[in-house]
Amino acid sequence: MINSRKVFNSMFVRLFLTLALASLLVFSGLLYSALSSSREALSKQKSADMTIFIERTGQYLELYLQNIRNILINASADIDDTLLKDPKKLENMLRGNIEQNSSIISHMFVLREDGSVVSSNQLIYDVVGHPELPKIARIAHENRGLVNWSEPYYTPLQVGQTIAFALALKGGDGILLVEINTNQLTKRLNEMLYSSGQGFTLFTNQGHIVSYNPYSSIVPYKHATLPPEMEDSFTNALTQLPNGVSRIEGADGPLMAVKSKRYELGWYLVTLTDERKFNEAGQSLVVRFLTIGALWFSLLIVLTLGISRYFTIPINRLALQMDRVRGERLAVPPRQIERKDEIGRLSLSFYTMMGRIQELLQTVKENEERKKEIELLLLINQIRPHFLYNTLACIGSLAKQHRVQEVEETIRSLIQLLSYSIGKTDNATLEEEFLALRSYVQIQKIRYGEAFNYVEELGAEFAQITVPKLILQPLLENSIFHGLAVKGEGTVWIRARAEEGKLLLTVRDDGQGMTDTQIKQTLMALAPSEQTDLSNLPAGVRQGIGLSNVQERIRIHYGQEYGLEIRSEPGLWTEVVISLPLP
Repeated sequence: MINSRKVFNSMFVRLFLTLALASLLVFSGLLYSALSSSREALSKQKSADMTIFIERTGQYLELYLQNIRNILINASADIDDTLLKDPKKLENMLRGNIEQNSSIISHMFVLREDGSVVSSNQLIYDVVGHPELPKIARIAHENRGLVNWSEPYYTPLQVGQTIAFALALKGGDGILLVEINTNQLTKRLNEMLYSSGQGFTLFTNQGHIVSYNPYSSIVPYKHATLPPEMEDSFTNALTQLPNGVSRIEGADGPLMAVKSKRYELGWYLVTLTDERKFNEAGQSLVVRFLTIGALWFSLLIVLTLGISRYFTIPINRLALQMDRVRGERLAVPPRQIERKDEIGRLSLSFYTMMGRIQELLQTVKENEERKKEIELLLLINQIRPHFLYNTLACIGSLAKQHRVQEVEETIRSLIQLLSYSIGKTDNATLEEEFLALRSYVQIQKIRYGEAFNYVEELGAEFAQITVPKLILQPLLENSIFHGLAVKGEGTVWIRARAEEGKLLLTVRDDGQGMTDTQIKQTLMALAPSEQTDLSNLPAGVRQGIGLSNVQERIRIHYGQEYGLEIRSEPGLWTEVVISLPLP
């Protein structure tokens, strides 16, 4: 009794320690994997969000620039010699433009040839002046006919930073300038970047700041500045970042920075996200794992005790029963172990497996009967990439020649062909098959021009007969590529007719034709049982692979008495006839 208890206790301790160590390793691995995955997923999500914001900002800045250009162009068109000579009317006109576009621009100026300046707010300008206007005017003079813009500078009119856009007036009568409303620009960008714990900086390619969030908690600012100004070292670090995702040290820790490519204005945008956002999600995950771990280890003691009580079940009895099955003796032995635990389930699984083996033997026989149906589906799927490859090659050739209109027509025809070929059913009416052929011919005519003609004969009595999809397109393709292309010109005829209770579909061309040897080799390719390795065929008859596909599908569908027949006269014509049963 004492020895039995010692054995049980020793077994319990060893089993518990083993399971506890395994559980600890599993939990540690899961926790590490979950934390890494969570951080990576959140980082990717934030990076994707910032990329979307950058794209939206780029679109906004392009529209912003276009609006400024329109304002300058429209205003310059309204300024003539008469208006230039009347400063009061000119001021009113400039003020009207400001009122209409106050969300974009804040001031407008006209620098006349005599050096005088007319402002949209002449009174304020006369009081405080504007020392930067002559510098900007020189830039516009040097680039006449273009909208020019300056680097950010301090303007006394706004008591802050702004950027000027300038355009030389027609006739050399002066310069028209506008100053953007940087406060509205910053407000708009802040609205687009709505998440907390984030920030942005928009700066020129010379490293001057255009706009930024002056109240972001993650950005280091200079002391005693109003509005807050970013520290110079942080600004320099931002300007030196490469395009894409990077890391940079912020006010209270590392930040994820995403820098855009240069916009049309020559500006860059950097979005910033506090990486502590990633750690907060990880901390919550750690708490959950620790809670689950504590519950699991409590339950583990109980589970180990229960498992130990049933660990000495005689597995050897089951092994002896398995030994009775030797060689090909697959008879199911009588079941001797009746249990409801793991060993019982193992015994039940063994007997179930033996019964299943006998069922599988019967299933193999049934599967052989279904093999032909599966082969049919495989053959149908082989033909689709065959003509798709050739069509895409044609589109690639047109694109290299910059034949855009023909590329569009070819893609449209390809869409029609794909819609037809990947439909829900594998059969279609002859009328639908001929419609698909017309799309295919349209593609080839774009490729070869009028080098070949296409003629079809489909009587109304045959139009609604159902046939396997894509049985004519490989034949038409062979006629064009291997019959007419070598000769350089010719005609392809496709005809449907009835004869001796069969439906005959004929594809005939007046191309280079085939010799008896070529016909024999092609017919060998149509019989997989006789010629299984098609790669060993001569290059001139490998087109038989497409014909072999059609042949197999027809014979699986209708039987060996139906299929393809090839006739040809070298140098004159080739004719392939498909025979199908009439409904």
